[in-house]
Amino acid sequence: MNTITIIALVLLTTMLVTFSVLLPVAIVFNVRAGEKYRQGLAEKVNRLRLGKMLAALGVNIDVYLNSERSLEIQQHIDRCAACGNTAECDDKLAGQAIDPDSIGFCNNEASLREIAKQ
Repeated sequence: MNTITIIALVLLTTMLVTFSVLLPVAIVFNVRAGEKYRQGLAEKVNRLRLGKMLAALGVNIDVYLNSERSLEIQQHIDRCAACGNTAECDDKLAGQAIDPDSIGFCNNEASLREIAKQ
């Protein structure tokens, strides 16, 4: 082997070892960042009537947060926060369970019906 081949082999080996070490670190960092983001979404959902609505529809909030896309969850949060039907929502949520067909007042009606069916 000549010198250029040895140098190339050492460089490639160094790059492979660096990649092998940094990849798991990046994966762990991204998993933790995702968990932190989902926790923030969970706090937002629970601060609004959306959390109570999901529970009343029989939807587990943890399953909801892990099965729905983050963008859709954020849209649900935004629609719930902008809702003007809070009095009717509070009346419905005062009971134990809600029939998905009786949430016509909700800004998230279509989405929540689909989620409740699953």
